[in-house]
Amino acid sequence: MKFGGYRKRRPVKILAFAVCLFICAAMIPIGTEAVSGGEKEVGRPQKWEGDTIYCTALGDSIAKGYGGKGEEDLRSYTQFIADGVSKETGIPAECEKFAKNGLDSSRLNSDILAREETLASLGRADIITLTIGANDLMQEFKRAAQEVLGTDRKFLSVYDAFDALQEGVEGNPLLIVKILDVLNNWDYTIFEEQWVTAMETIGAHRKETAQLVVTNIYNPVGRFELPGAMNGIVEDIIQNMNQIMYEHAGDYDYRVVDLFESEICSHTQEDGLHPDEEGQELIAALAAEKIDTGRFKGEPEQEIKEEPRPKKVEPRKYSLWTVLGPLPWIGLAILACMTAVFLFWMAKRKNRDLYRKRD
Repeated sequence: MKFGGYRKRRPVKILAFAVCLFICAAMIPIGTEAVSGGEKEVGRPQKWEGDTIYCTALGDSIAKGYGGKGEEDLRSYTQFIADGVSKETGIPAECEKFAKNGLDSSRLNSDILAREETLASLGRADIITLTIGANDLMQEFKRAAQEVLGTDRKFLSVYDAFDALQEGVEGNPLLIVKILDVLNNWDYTIFEEQWVTAMETIGAHRKETAQLVVTNIYNPVGRFELPGAMNGIVEDIIQNMNQIMYEHAGDYDYRVVDLFESEICSHTQEDGLHPDEEGQELIAALAAEKIDTGRFKGEPEQEIKEEPRPKKVEPRKYSLWTVLGPLPWIGLAILACMTAVFLFWMAKRKNRDLYRKRD
């Protein structure tokens, strides 16, 4: 009887036990979800599974690590970044450089980003760096010097252009006004078009997870003694070029490394233009602040600090007073005094002659 009675109640107990299990399972938070190749924890980032962190460096002589005429290249900031990321994450890192001395934004697109080797490197890169723009500025200086001086002379460097302008101003101080006018009205359209073209190419070939950082432009001629108010014009041009970089950052998912407000100009070589070894390390340190290394360690996404974007600088208005200072007005004052003295002398002489005639 008991055995028989137990068998009659068993289906009811099994059903009740199943209901209890279902209720308990529903109350326990689900901690895993199935994925191809195993399970992963929901809401927790997974550690990066690559065996190498690939870095692709694009740009000019700064990215290349130019070490001076006749000297070997320095360790560029891109190599410092790769070494730093590898040390922090414990994952080997490789850096491929596609950089040339004297490269401007136009040649970046035609000579570097048009190569299959470069595009393949972009396709596997986890970190991409770009430094470009300073040579666009230098080319504009040389073009402006040609226009102002009315010459077809091909300046070998920006130094040649500066020397020629200095000689021209010494011979004709008013020439500085023409120089400022040419530089003050530089059309940034071409640079912006080349910048966007580069971003389009990089964006079409980079991985979705790749981090792209670009360095903006510092004042490479800040230590030069430029005639008149040229230093102010140079800073305006650089600010407007940097503003273009910041303006498109959201569209192409990159972060800007601010060199303009940094101390990089205190760490340059004898030419005053290219970073020395300490300068390259400084750029690497600033760029590292824009790279989320937590992605390679399975950590939550880091919050990257962004600097305020520079505002576009409108062309300045110059006069002889602002360009040459008080000298023109002092000269005019002296001329006016001399004229007044001469007129006074002439009037006095005329009166003396009249007195003589009366006598």
